[in-house]
Amino acid sequence: MSQCSLCGGEILDRSDSRYCVYCNSTFHRGCIVDHFYRNKYCPVCNKKMSLIFMRYGEPPEPAIKKRPIPTEIRRPKWPHMERRREVPVFDIEIPTGPLKRTDKYIPRAREKREMPRMPKKVPGKLVGVVVILVVAAVGTYYGLGTGAFSLELPGKEASPESPWNVVWTYTLEGVSDIAASEYGIVVGGRNGFAVLDFEGNILWEKEGEITDVDIEDVVVVSNRGVIEVYTIDGSELAHYGEGTADSVSLSEFGILAVGFSDGGVVLLDIYGTVLQEYPAGEVGEVSISPDSTVTAYREGETVYVLDVLGEVEYAFEDEGSADNQIIVLSSGWVFAHGGGGIFLYDGETTVWSAQTEGCEQADLSVSADETKFAVNADTASVYSADGESLFTLPKGGCGGIAFSGEDIVISDSGNVYYLRLEEEEPEEEVEEAEPEEEAEEPEEELESYEDWFTWYASFLSEPGSVAEYSATVEEEGEVSLQMKVYHTIEGREGDNLIEIVSMTIRVGEYESKTSFKRWVNAQGACIKAEMTIDESVSPLDCSKTNIRGIDLREILSYQWEYLGQEDITVEKGTFTCHKLQVSTDGGVLTMWITSGKPPIRITLQEGTTIVTMESV
Repeated sequence: MSQCSLCGGEILDRSDSRYCVYCNSTFHRGCIVDHFYRNKYCPVCNKKMSLIFMRYGEPPEPAIKKRPIPTEIRRPKWPHMERRREVPVFDIEIPTGPLKRTDKYIPRAREKREMPRMPKKVPGKLVGVVVILVVAAVGTYYGLGTGAFSLELPGKEASPESPWNVVWTYTLEGVSDIAASEYGIVVGGRNGFAVLDFEGNILWEKEGEITDVDIEDVVVVSNRGVIEVYTIDGSELAHYGEGTADSVSLSEFGILAVGFSDGGVVLLDIYGTVLQEYPAGEVGEVSISPDSTVTAYREGETVYVLDVLGEVEYAFEDEGSADNQIIVLSSGWVFAHGGGGIFLYDGETTVWSAQTEGCEQADLSVSADETKFAVNADTASVYSADGESLFTLPKGGCGGIAFSGEDIVISDSGNVYYLRLEEEEPEEEVEEAEPEEEAEEPEEELESYEDWFTWYASFLSEPGSVAEYSATVEEEGEVSLQMKVYHTIEGREGDNLIEIVSMTIRVGEYESKTSFKRWVNAQGACIKAEMTIDESVSPLDCSKTNIRGIDLREILSYQWEYLGQEDITVEKGTFTCHKLQVSTDGGVLTMWITSGKPPIRITLQEGTTIVTMESV
């Protein structure tokens, strides 16, 4: 392992290591965090930066070749509809001679008719009053939209077949942009902006002339060319710019990318401190990836994509204008609007594309998991990761759009709509669950072992999760010890999880009970532990909180080797499992896992000693 460049101590755990992206110097996490409380530069290379440029883990090996940076500007291509040039020819006989009537009826000129006169006994004033009342009644009836000829704007009302429902509507004149996150919704317009909760209630608002907005755990807006940063409750944090900062994008880590109409891109923190400055021409749109590692900006028809050091990874032309939207993903791919369509570009090829019509400044949005893509052009649509059209939304039209979890916030020129996907009817669930055998079939399908690790990580972070095991220790082929093990996630204490491992140990006729409790931080590392033996509590070293060398939480950090599938029989029954293996300091660890359950069996072998844990 490496050494800390501040304290000189050895870094024993990769999760406790941080390194500078510029000089690759390594530090203890606590040492570098304490340094950045008072300073804004790397203690080794003196590069001005924030803590975001201290990366997790060890620096990359020098042998790893960096991806070559292309010098040419590429031009993505997507399919266009070709017009038919040849004139269609129909096999129809067209008569050339004079047309003759074939029917026997020959119309005759009608005689002159006169309007019928009212009887002399009916007063003329009474007839006038009746006519006025009838016209007024009919006009009111149709004006209310209850008659057969009520007027409706096509494409603006929800179709009876649309699965999206309008939960609430918020009115704001001249909506220019909207954004949403797990903390709330921000709506910007030509008269100011408002921050809303998910029920459509106004938390606070401010006057101004807004061109761009974004939100995470803070709110950022471009107000008359000045970047303003606020907390969610409305407290002002920073101002930046002198009237030309027209575009802004915010990452999940609180890094702002700002584009200037008079040239240049700047990265800021939420307090207005400049982290990086990139020279550029007139910037129309700017975007920063959620993890702050990639920045993209548009100069007219050209889009440039920069890495964390500000070097150009690639650039491309898309026949777009300066105001066409772009969104850069964590992978470095770009979702863009330009040239009469939208497309997803990976730096070399167009992954997928679709045509859009009617809006020069159609807004774009990408879901938090980067699997859904949305555009609000003349009509608003949602696409999958491979470009398949999933939905056409009932609202919107040349306005803003943003994902809010599984819901969507969308706007037109004067209203903001919160849309929610209609839940499936329970009848479909009943039909699927009728035969018991068919309902059990999906459980037999074994998910990939990568998906199992994702599930197990959530299992270990959920208070109330319990796993029970029967354990044996064999030495030279003979069982020397038996245990019953209960692994319980007890709850939380602040940001830390509390887990308890209780063991009933039997050696021959002797039986004892012991348990240990440990506190685990958000990174999954033990920060404190204590042991209870016969009601006596004493502190315990975190490195000793395992079950004869097996740590049920540490298995998430190993680089496992996949050995295939195998049927395993334990006390619970027989399961089809993935078999994984890894070599550790304590021996060879083998694990059998299956969908939706903690490890079915774990073995640790060192020499002639074998520790086996089986789920019960």
